Amino acid sequence: MKFQKFHGTGNDFIIFNESDLSIDDYSILAKKVCDRHFGIGADGMIIISESTKADIRMKFYNADGSIASMCGNGIRCFSKFVYENRLVDKKKFTVETLAGIMKPEVIVENNKVTFVKVNLGKAVFLSNEIPRSNNNKYFINEEINVEGTNLEISSLVVGTIHTILFVKDFSDIDIKKIGHAIEHNKIFPIKTNVNFCKVIDKENIEVITWEKGVGITLACGTGAASSAVISSMLKDCANKINVKVLGGNLIIEQKDEEIFMTGSAEFICKGEYEFI
Repeated sequence: MKFQKFHGTGNDFIIFNESDLSIDDYSILAKKVCDRHFGIGADGMIIISESTKADIRMKFYNADGSIASMCGNGIRCFSKFVYENRLVDKKKFTVETLAGIMKPEVIVENNKVTFVKVNLGKAVFLSNEIPRSNNNKYFINEEINVEGTNLEISSLVVGTIHTILFVKDFSDIDIKKIGHAIEHNKIFPIKTNVNFCKVIDKENIEVITWEKGVGITLACGTGAASSAVISSMLKDCANKINVKVLGGNLIIEQKDEEIFMTGSAEFICKGEYEFI
């Protein structure tokens, strides 16, 4: 089965065209190809398929085989793939995802996609994926006990569920331990991604994301976007923020409540994978 591998600020993905696949269980395929020792190795797997609702469709699977509704870094890599492989013939197009219709725009130099700007839509604060606060409103600045420590967290959906925890310094907290604990906390019906956010100033933040089903990754686009939204709400940050992640930088901009993410998408390699 033909594949290509890409990364967006270090968040890496295996991409297949559904027309090249001959299996039915994509969850098993994702676990096999994403394994960094016995497979190709990646944070997630993307399947490109036809859509009756948009120009094209993106199916996304985490490394553990679970389905995710959307992935910010993933859709940038997806957009580079479909444009450069002529599966779409325009620079602005629509993508069907489980989180709704996304609208990426590819920025092209010498016939190659260098950056992708994606309209991620509006943040959702009331969802069955998010617990309700004590007053039945947004789950913002809510205190929960994690591993014997009281922490203030905020949750929202930007493509998929994200929980934000502000820190003064990343060395002050055990990201693996706390990230895992919050991900699996019983208050989250389908688990949650966890973003540890450090505010530098009004236009710059740093984010380390613990992705559900994966662990710490070098970048998470929807996590960066969620962190930017909550930083604007609670820390008086600007509507256009530079987000430094472990794998690079993303620009998150909010206009009329809609969220735009701009970042790179890089081709790594291509080949054939034998599914056994």
